[in-house]
Amino acid sequence: MAEKGAHLTGTSLIKPSIFEIVAQESFASTVEPAFKKLLSFIVSFNIERYGHVLRWTDEGYLIFNAILQRYYFNKYSASFSEAFYGLKRVVATDSKVKRNLSNEQKKLSLILIVLFPYVRSKLSQLSEKYKLEELDGCAPKSTWQRLYRNCVTTGNTVIFTVYEFLVLYNYILYVSGKSAYTSPLLRLLSITLTYAERVPLISVSDLLRKIRNNSFNVDDSVDILQRLVTRSLEFGAFFLQFLSWWTQEHQNTNLLSLPIPPPPQIPEIAKRYKGICPICCKALRVHTVLSVSGYAFCYQCILPVIHRERKCPVTSYPAKEDDLIRLYLD
Repeated sequence: MAEKGAHLTGTSLIKPSIFEIVAQESFASTVEPAFKKLLSFIVSFNIERYGHVLRWTDEGYLIFNAILQRYYFNKYSASFSEAFYGLKRVVATDSKVKRNLSNEQKKLSLILIVLFPYVRSKLSQLSEKYKLEELDGCAPKSTWQRLYRNCVTTGNTVIFTVYEFLVLYNYILYVSGKSAYTSPLLRLLSITLTYAERVPLISVSDLLRKIRNNSFNVDDSVDILQRLVTRSLEFGAFFLQFLSWWTQEHQNTNLLSLPIPPPPQIPEIAKRYKGICPICCKALRVHTVLSVSGYAFCYQCILPVIHRERKCPVTSYPAKEDDLIRLYLD
């Protein structure tokens, strides 16, 4: 603890270990899937009325993440995951603490930590869409449009491959002691991470004493409420990270050791659509199975329906684009 408190002198920079850096980044990556899973669960109670909300999950998470990170930057000078691991952001030069973050640096940090994952996700989705359309032979014939699509798909691959290489190179410099910056984005802002000061917490005895002496005021209530909310978010994200690890650990079960279930009964409506697409009622082209219901469709027929209605057109089961499985048949 004495070593971690050395930075309070304002001259020494105590660098967190690479394990803490990687752990907080891994922890941060669990927030988005947790938010989307929770939103999907809430919408599933009334999918017919609120199903369209799922089309805007990326934008919904963008707003939620901006509010969450803004609160943590203003209160702790750190992102949500950094504060969870007891870290904060400072301006440092030559392994010496220069000063705490200014308001401008907090704003730039917030913009980068919120917008960078959003833009990266959108570019990846757009690139994947263009690649699938190219495989289906649905790409536009215009030279300029094809050039634009090639620039998006190639640029997405090149840019983020280079970025991952820079991240790895930055880790090597950080571990070897040749750099104080933990990531390329922090290097861009001339910001690094160090251990945060311990925040004094009001004890239960102090709380009871305040209530007994009638000195418990509104500020104390707001402070306790904020701590409850933030601790709940931190515990929830940690629990989901543990749950994700637990699920992955048990995915290696040998399926051959499980009992073989009886074959399902084929409903009459499924017999009616045998060999044809339930949407266009023609022979299947680019066979695509919707995993939540098991029905096969034409890829070009089912994709816009899933985007628009977020459900299976036959069974009305909630569905998303990730539930589509394309079959490559001779």
